[in-house]
Amino acid sequence: MAVHAASTTVVPAAELRSFAAKVARTVGVPEEDATAIADGMVWTELRGVDIGIKRLTTLVSRIRAGGTRADPRPAVIRESASFAVLEGHEAWGQVTSVRAMRLAIAKAKSTGVGACVVRDTGNSLAMGYYPWLATQEGLIGLAITNAIPLQGPWGSTRKLLGNNAYALGCPAGRHAPIIFDAATTTLSWVGIHEYEARHEPLPPGAALAADGRPTTDPAEALAGILLPAGGHRGFGIALMWEILSGVLSGGEHFAPLPDDNGAAAVANQSTFVLALDPSKSMPHATFLERVDTLIDRIHACPPVPGNERVLFPGERGAEVAAVREREGIPLAPVRVDELRALSHDLGVELPRSLA
Repeated sequence: MAVHAASTTVVPAAELRSFAAKVARTVGVPEEDATAIADGMVWTELRGVDIGIKRLTTLVSRIRAGGTRADPRPAVIRESASFAVLEGHEAWGQVTSVRAMRLAIAKAKSTGVGACVVRDTGNSLAMGYYPWLATQEGLIGLAITNAIPLQGPWGSTRKLLGNNAYALGCPAGRHAPIIFDAATTTLSWVGIHEYEARHEPLPPGAALAADGRPTTDPAEALAGILLPAGGHRGFGIALMWEILSGVLSGGEHFAPLPDDNGAAAVANQSTFVLALDPSKSMPHATFLERVDTLIDRIHACPPVPGNERVLFPGERGAEVAAVREREGIPLAPVRVDELRALSHDLGVELPRSLA
């Protein structure tokens, strides 16, 4: 067993992809969709973001419970040369978002711009993966999702909008793609859980308790309301993202209000993706050269005291991914236990590094 440190176990990326895909296939996910799920999950792990492989157990449990369909066969219900609406039929979010981005990419290569909005789907995990797919085709990409209510309108104590994560990606020539991945709240839901796990207080201005009081207690924040990044500006962005996803998709649920019992109504999520072909503006090589020049100028900026170097969005993640693709992905004991439990439960052979 390869051990990275006393508390982690290193698993080769290829083994982790293979295991995740086998688990998905075992619970009825078709081959192509299982591969997409596994690739997206491992993409996040390669970049040091723990929201990938941890959701493998969630996938299995949701399919078994009937909340997610293993083979929903998402379908295009409206389409033009540059735009499409995709019905998710309660698919796992990664499946529909990959299909939507591939459709947007094909349209962008034909018309210059392609967009697709998905309704009736689930959480798509790291949004950065989908514009990254566009950058691998030489295109600029955008992905937006809504979510269960986590933040309120600016100045309100009622949760109405999700943290409505989004990501943009741009290809480069000599450099890694630029990938900007963010939520519209000061901290993400995952980030607050990380503070809670470390038994650390939140930074001020990140959340309100359920009664509307400012709080730095992660537990109170999780039961309360997340605050938007940039104050009213963050709320405004979240609102427009809700329009581009939940409203535009025609999905049944968007910005759901609490029901009579005070519990948030179950919200099927929506996703909006867009791809843009820069070669419609100038020769592709010229565009990449201009992006590289911009990145070079970023790197040439002097760092503030205590900061070793100036980076562009996605650069650190790309560097970590290159190392982990070569040397393996360190998994915490809780992740190793989850994978071993799935192996035992489903009869799927463990990666050799975990056996």
